[in-house]
Amino acid sequence: MHAPGTSPTGVETATRHALGWLVFGNSVGLFLAILLVEPQWQLGELSYGRWVPLHLNSQLYGWTALPLVAWLLQLYEVDSSRFRGWGPAAVWAWTAALGFACLLWLKGESSGKIFLDWRGGSLQAFVVALVILWAVLFASWWDRASEWSRMRVRVALAGLVVLAMVPLMMVMASSPKTYPPVDPTTGGPLGSSLMGSTLLVVVLMLMLPRTAGIKGRGAAISGTWWFFGFALVVFGLAEAKGGGHYDWWQIGAMLIELPWIGLIIYDWAGFEWPECARVWRKPVLFWWTLLSLTAVGMYFPGILDHIKFTQGLVAHSHLAMAAFTTSFCAMILSVITGRSVGSPRTVGGWNLAVFIMLMTLATMGWREGQNAEWMIVPTTWRQAGMFIRAVCGASMLAASASWLIKQRKNS
Repeated sequence: MHAPGTSPTGVETATRHALGWLVFGNSVGLFLAILLVEPQWQLGELSYGRWVPLHLNSQLYGWTALPLVAWLLQLYEVDSSRFRGWGPAAVWAWTAALGFACLLWLKGESSGKIFLDWRGGSLQAFVVALVILWAVLFASWWDRASEWSRMRVRVALAGLVVLAMVPLMMVMASSPKTYPPVDPTTGGPLGSSLMGSTLLVVVLMLMLPRTAGIKGRGAAISGTWWFFGFALVVFGLAEAKGGGHYDWWQIGAMLIELPWIGLIIYDWAGFEWPECARVWRKPVLFWWTLLSLTAVGMYFPGILDHIKFTQGLVAHSHLAMAAFTTSFCAMILSVITGRSVGSPRTVGGWNLAVFIMLMTLATMGWREGQNAEWMIVPTTWRQAGMFIRAVCGASMLAASASWLIKQRKNS
């Protein structure tokens, strides 16, 4: 909490904006859920397809990314440097770029690549925001380096080198001329690609307690680090070879995700987590376990063929974002600010609504895989499922709005 009469810090600003984008993304998601029940409520040219990028990207680049921005601002001690006023400015630049992009996406200007809709003006604005953030982190590193250990200075500099490549990577990834390897039998990602995403999350989960000053040394055994190196090698080889979900090396890449369930749970048990993080710790580990198990199970031949392009995959994407990612991002913000995002009641309400929605979507997806006509003909079951989804969305919106209100009161 900043002192009365002073401006919010960069971390506080990023926290507030992250929660603001969560509320916005949930609002759009609820509107989309209502349109699935009452399609005639579409707003002229602002159809369902125009709103989808706003929902997806506000959740990814707003709610998911800004907690990581807050984490970076804390790691580089921006709020303690001579450039402390630049932190909030970088966050505002990020939000302005994302807000500008939302207007363009509503107009239909998109690259056509899911989660990479950046194109033209929106891409240019986002690259500028990325460069501004990097400049702020570099300035703080330059200012604070004299007070850090030599090792920390080098690690922070290496981080800046990696972050400097992000704008170029965004330009390349958003281009219609580039596309990652795909499974030719499904049109979806390879097992190795999914494992690569898992390894990125593993790094963040291992880093959080170690960089946040939480007491304890963790319980990661030496084999954890060797296994991580082995997984990286498998990822590179399987990604280069390609294939599909009928090939043993792609299935093997997915199976490598399973040990990380126990390794993360075991490692986190070695830390004395603060009270502010405990309300989210169990949901993070629960959803992490369920996400890993279902990701592996769904990838097997026969199962993926049954549920691809159904509500079953929609359920899994919400398991990844609304369940696990939301819990982990809320935990990040709780740890670095020292204040819990949400109360036990609202956190429980969020997770219950997510669970009901996931079960509903998974059931619908499996039924749809048996007979696609079930999703075309407006049957009572279909309408009931969509209605439950909308009710759950309203509950999640209410919970996230309460978190934002609580954060603003505590600032």
